[in-house]
Amino acid sequence: MWKTLSLSSVAVILGVFIGIGSAAAQDISTSTVQKKTKQAIESEIEAQKQADEWSQEKEQLISEIRQNKTQLDWAKYQSEKYAAYIEREKEKIEELERQKDEMRSLRRNLEPYLDKLIASLEGFIESDLTFLTQERRDRIQFLRDSVNDYHLSMSEKLHRVLEALQVEAEYGRSIEANPATLNVEGRSIEADVLRVGRIAVFFHSMDGEKVGRWAIESESWEYIPSDFSRAIQDTIEMAKQQKSVELVDLPIGGIKE
Repeated sequence: MWKTLSLSSVAVILGVFIGIGSAAAQDISTSTVQKKTKQAIESEIEAQKQADEWSQEKEQLISEIRQNKTQLDWAKYQSEKYAAYIEREKEKIEELERQKDEMRSLRRNLEPYLDKLIASLEGFIESDLTFLTQERRDRIQFLRDSVNDYHLSMSEKLHRVLEALQVEAEYGRSIEANPATLNVEGRSIEADVLRVGRIAVFFHSMDGEKVGRWAIESESWEYIPSDFSRAIQDTIEMAKQQKSVELVDLPIGGIKE
């Protein structure tokens, strides 16, 4: 049943098996290398992909850092500038507060001063030469109403008082003539009243027969010699701009009999 194999036959069989094993081993080795190579290539591709993504992210981060630095520098500049603005505004506010305090102090002192000034002006008018008496009294009343007006600003009150003082001051540098009804030595006459600054006040009757002046001592009208009629009439015409200005001889001061 069993046959004995020759040595040559065994050798051939072993050769066949050895050849088969060697080829299989070669095939396994090639497959492994290819697999590892593929894995290496894929790893390299993935690494390159990640490197590219990181490079892009890096550039984006660098750009954002630069933008943030620019914005930070601008914010720092604006902050320093606004700090200077705020400091100047604080100085202005402090100055306005100081002026406000000064205005309060001025108002506390100015209001009673204006009252005293008006009272003084009223006394002066009453003791002054008699001219435009009602007009000047009305002006004093207007000033009193003004300083007592709660809704009127202090600057406007001061303006009105100063304006009244200026009007009174102008009376001393001007001449004027106005018609009036006078009581002279117990008799009523119609006359032109001539004011020469604050030096003297004269009258010339409308009928041209009488001339006179305001006597400060007696605070009344009195007649003066008719010798001064022409000079007073000429001055009245000059005051009314009916005649050119010229020198006249008026009885200023005492009159020699």
